Order: sequence, then C-alpha cells, then structure tokens
Amino acid sequence: MRVPSARTKRRSLEAAAVGLFAASVTGLAGYAITDRQDSRPVGWLGPKTTAPAGTGEPLPDVRRKEGDPQRPAAAPAPEQPAGTGESSPKTGEGDAPGSPDAGVPPLLAKQGGDPVDQASRKRSCLKGVATWAYPRSKASIKDSGACWFYSWGPDRAGITAPKGVEFVPMIHRAATIGDVAKVKGRGHRYLLGFNEPDLGDQANMSVEQALDLWPRLVKTGLVLGSPSVATGGEVPGGWLDRFMKGAKKRNLRVDFITLHWYGADFRAKPAAMQLRGYLRKVYKRYKKPIWLTEFALTDFTQGAPRYPSQKQQAAFLREAVKMLRGEHYIKRYAWFALPTNRSGTGLYNPDGSPTPAGRSFRSAPRYK
Repeated sequence: MRVPSARTKRRSLEAAAVGLFAASVTGLAGYAITDRQDSRPVGWLGPKTTAPAGTGEPLPDVRRKEGDPQRPAAAPAPEQPAGTGESSPKTGEGDAPGSPDAGVPPLLAKQGGDPVDQASRKRSCLKGVATWAYPRSKASIKDSGACWFYSWGPDRAGITAPKGVEFVPMIHRAATIGDVAKVKGRGHRYLLGFNEPDLGDQANMSVEQALDLWPRLVKTGLVLGSPSVATGGEVPGGWLDRFMKGAKKRNLRVDFITLHWYGADFRAKPAAMQLRGYLRKVYKRYKKPIWLTEFALTDFTQGAPRYPSQKQQAAFLREAVKMLRGEHYIKRYAWFALPTNRSGTGLYNPDGSPTPAGRSFRSAPRYK
C-alpha cells in the first residue's frame, strides 16, 4: 500500500474542509425551503367567515295597483334620512372598479359576513332580478343565471334562492323604517333606499322626509344605495337632485345611485341607446356608481300600461345588456321582473318555462 505524502495529506484535508462547508450550506438551504409548512403566499388571508342570513319575515306587499302591473305596490315602510357622505369614510379605495369589493367600506370588505360564496366574490356580480315569491322562484332564479335579487323589502319574502345568489334588502318607505332592525347583523353587504319616493302609489315621500330618515339607514353600516326615483334622475332640481344636494349639505352618506327606467319606444337598439343616454346623464351629475334596479320596455304614457311583443322585449333585453356591460359606472342591474304572474314583462311563466325575454336574460353574462 502506498503511503500518502505530506502534500497529498494537505490536499485531502483541504478537500474535506470544503466538503463540510458545502454540506452545511446545503443543509441550511434545505431547512429554509422545507421548514415552511404552508405553501400559500405570505400574507394570504383565509376565507371570510360568513354570517347567517336573516330569517325571512313577511315582506311588503308587492302586488301591482289596478291597471299598473309594472309598479310594485309596497306595504307601508318606515322612512329614513338620506345622505351623500362626502365626509364619511370613502368606500372601496384601492379596489379596481370592477372588483366585487369596489364601493364597499373597508370594514365590510375586510371583516364581515358576506353570504355570497367565495367563488362568486372573485368576480363582480352584475345580473340580477326584482321578484316576489311564487312556486317556481328558486328554479327560475337558478335557470336565469342571476347572481343577485331583491324583493322590495328587508328579507327574502319566502323566496329560496340557489346557493351563491345574493339577496339585497331594501327599506321601502317611511312607514317601514323599523325594518332597519331586520337588516343589521344579517351578513348583508348592501342596502337599497326608498322605492320610487316620487310616486304617490309607492314610497310617496318628500325630499325633506327622506333626508330626515336617512341617518337610520346609514347607521346599518351597509353600503347604501340612494332612493330609486321612477323618473327624472338627471333633472336639475328634480327629486333625486334635491335629495343628493341635501344629503351632501347634511353630511349624509350615499354610496351609489339606484334608478328605474321603462322605455316606450319598442325598437330594440334605439331603446337601448335612450336608456344609455339617461344613465350617462345621471352619472355625469353625481359621479357615483349606478345600479339599475328596475328596467324593461313598458309604455306608461297612455294610461294603462302598453307592452311590446315578446320578441321585441327579448331583442331589447339583448341590446340593453350588451350596452350595460360596456358602461363602466354600471355595477349591477335587475330586470323587472322574474315571474309573469303579476308582470307583463316577466322572464318566467308559472310553470317555470322561460319567455323569449327569459331566454335572452338566461344567455346574458352573469358577471361584469
């Protein structure tokens, strides 16, 4: 056996030292890589805890008055003061315009029980329906692809919706102001204000009365939509204009504008452009997101409502939805109404089959 020379021994010792150093470095790197047990990105927050939805209580009567099947007649609802909170906390700062949390006050966006499942919150809900309970309501909502609905009241009014479809409560009018107690702490994100306060057969409220009651809606802490005027939302000195100016003066919060629109021109494209013109004028005046919470083709100019053919209504719906998706300030819309049993513009027949307009609605994208 050959005896190693001193030079060879020195080289062997140097090699061993280098090997030990490399091994120690590798071990530390391996520890850094394998010691972390959670593979999710740093800063990841778990799914939000969802609060249970409120139990349904009898809703305001939404039956139409005689000769006016398009106007939901409301049960007496308490009034509430309104406001445009310029000085109130800004909502949705940092959120992309189309994100589900855009326009949501920070505390609601970060902490609150949102009843909508996490998958649906990844995109911005757009397509909704105004409805009342009827035997096929759940199946019709599911078939329609709507991601939200409302019933002109503080609860679901006996409507069972499919999982992931959001219910949005409303305080209908002054007589039902006590309904604010029914919407607090129920996991809702949004609240709709008074329904058509400019009409005698609906909320029928003066601007001052609405402003006086509005703080009670603000105190719910929910993202708050303006009263929904039947007409004239863009008119200087109109009901909505006076309300918004009064809210600003009183330092009351209004997070988004809600509007209704019914077209008497039954040509699909011209009607959709007329609707767009109205919406743009309202947005230009108030510079706030808009929810179109009732719309359809119905001519109210000749006394009794006059309706287009089913084919005309379906064609308008297709054009209108295409237009609404292209208007950045439109955050949600709701067709009036889901069933045909009390509406000449309904999407679903009593047996659950869709009307031509229902088929057009069903094919419309669910998200913005």
